[in-house]
Amino acid sequence: MAPRHFLTSNFRVAFEEYFKSEQQRNAVDTLQAHIAEVRDGSEAQRRELGVLRPQDKSAEQIEQRIAAYLDKCYWQLSQFYRYSVPCRISEAEPSLREVIRYAQTKGGKRDVAPELYLAIAIHRTSGKEDEALALFSGAFEDVDANGAPALGPRSELWARAHWARLLRRVGRVQDAETQEQTIVNWIVRHTMVLPRPKLLALVSEEGDTGPLNNILQHPDVLAAFEREREKRSARNV
Repeated sequence: MAPRHFLTSNFRVAFEEYFKSEQQRNAVDTLQAHIAEVRDGSEAQRRELGVLRPQDKSAEQIEQRIAAYLDKCYWQLSQFYRYSVPCRISEAEPSLREVIRYAQTKGGKRDVAPELYLAIAIHRTSGKEDEALALFSGAFEDVDANGAPALGPRSELWARAHWARLLRRVGRVQDAETQEQTIVNWIVRHTMVLPRPKLLALVSEEGDTGPLNNILQHPDVLAAFEREREKRSARNV
């Protein structure tokens, strides 16, 4: 059984920032086992686990409670895969499809994060490139039109970088360059938001020979960093 704190945002941050690889693997295994226990368990077992509440009595109430709880588990597991070292996002496809399916049945405001995670999870899978392209395109159209403050800059940059690499692989170089320039523009406007090593880790990929691995050497980025250095120097005079 996964402890309750496994599903908190604080635990997710600790998973990323402090856990060693072995601890990360153990957390993934524990949450996977818990999901199976909840998904396949009896009503009595689910009550014993504390997933069902005393007021959940009708079949509809029980179904809704379990669906909402599993959705939370699947999304946390997907983030564990993302922040694992090395990254295991490709293993998150089944969980992400469950998260998206649940969101579609629930309705409400669109959350593009699971769609972008899924696009990244499948974009290197043979035969799924078109689906990944459609997911990237649809999600970022929504971001550009409506904004997505909950997505956060790290996830947006991470996703745009993967989209750009996929576009280059399928020969859509001009479209890839558009996404790469969008990343450059963000860095230029927000030079102090993320440390340079974290920026590079978000948009680069081992073995990639494209421009993103050298994004910090882009003339516009270098000029922005220099302007920021000059501002700091002036303040210290």
